[in-house]
Amino acid sequence: MFANCVGIKGKTIGLIGFGNIAQLVCERAKAFEMNVLVFTRTQKAGLDKKMGFEYAPSMEALLSHSDIVSLHTPATAETKNMVDKTFLSHMKEDAMLINTARGNVIVEEALLEKLEQCKNFWAGLDVYLGEPAGKEAAFVHPLASHPRVYGTHHIGASTKQAECAIGEEAVRIIKKFACSGTVDNENCVNREADQSSLHKLSIRHFDKVGVLAHTFHVFAKHNWNVQELENIVFKEREACVANIRFSGDLTNLEAAIQELKLNENILDISL
Repeated sequence: MFANCVGIKGKTIGLIGFGNIAQLVCERAKAFEMNVLVFTRTQKAGLDKKMGFEYAPSMEALLSHSDIVSLHTPATAETKNMVDKTFLSHMKEDAMLINTARGNVIVEEALLEKLEQCKNFWAGLDVYLGEPAGKEAAFVHPLASHPRVYGTHHIGASTKQAECAIGEEAVRIIKKFACSGTVDNENCVNREADQSSLHKLSIRHFDKVGVLAHTFHVFAKHNWNVQELENIVFKEREACVANIRFSGDLTNLEAAIQELKLNENILDISL
């Protein structure tokens, strides 16, 4: 019986979505000498070379070339019912679909139909529609009882090891914020990631009352909107650097800089 099992070395796994979890899956897949395809709407230049995967030119290309397709998408209006009859038709007849993301990304009737039509098609599911929220509950589901579906009980991060890791990471984030006042981008919810349209001024100044008030007055006069501000105070609290990211028209940049320099407590300004 075990001789009928198919190995994964040299097989292709397609990852849809490429956040933190998908990147960890990629690392593990590479350890088993698998080929990794990735489809994501937020491609990061150079990451494919660094991690040894290939960006798929389209969702359809990933599906048609992958022996295993693993879903790593959030639950959004765009991803709801993403895995429908058309999606599944692009997959190989002997492929495997893995969903550890969200139950509502799959049209379950379409997946059941695919399983019935393709006798070598398999699925691995950690999430289902209508799964109980409590720790203990009766649960009967046609996919969960299908002979070619391997299911887990939405275990997520419910191992002792994972719970300890989550606790340690939470403490690290809090300690960093308490000590430095900064939060890593990946730990900040809904932070605007696109900074390409913003300008930046770095203003060296004495640690005196009114410097930032004067700065903001000049910014407002020129219709510059402050988006982010970091004011670093140096040892013995004599000098500071204010790094300001802002949006607005830079036509009168030189005039604005001269106005800022009228404050005797501003030492230098760089763009």
